Amino acid sequence: MTNPSCNEALERVLLSLQSYMQRMYPDRAEAFPREFWKIEDDDLHLEALGYLPLHMGVTDAGEVPGLDAMPEGFRLAFPIFWLEDDYQVNGWTALTNAGEWLLPSACAAYRRIGLVSEASALEAALASCRADPEDTDAAEAAYKSVENATRDDDRRAEALGAFFLANRHLFAGAS
Repeated sequence: MTNPSCNEALERVLLSLQSYMQRMYPDRAEAFPREFWKIEDDDLHLEALGYLPLHMGVTDAGEVPGLDAMPEGFRLAFPIFWLEDDYQVNGWTALTNAGEWLLPSACAAYRRIGLVSEASALEAALASCRADPEDTDAAEAAYKSVENATRDDDRRAEALGAFFLANRHLFAGAS
């Protein structure tokens, strides 16, 4: 059972994401329930997951209030999709942007969902970031130094989609 502050945080996240998706797709507003994991269209479900981190209320200290008490799906999706979005916007700088505040949880999340080689590559990048938090080139080189079955963005997106579509129940404790 979640505590009241977690319930408040979840409600805020869910309503913010729902409102955003309804504005993005006004002609399909009914397709976006508050419980986004119930979206029947797989592509829309995955798109909502991609936007989820932007609605989770990250503080200036890089924390998400109540995240630790949220259902596992949120704890897995936040670091993964935050990092994936940052790759799209900033390229390899995403690794140094994530650094110590996000890479450890991203590594654990990728490992938990079965993308072990991705987690290992990110762990190598994390070690590089710890040695020099500003050296994006070194973080990229460290990431690329590890044999990684999901280094390709499309393969990784496919694997992420397969996991999250098959495990929608991991968000269900939020309703």
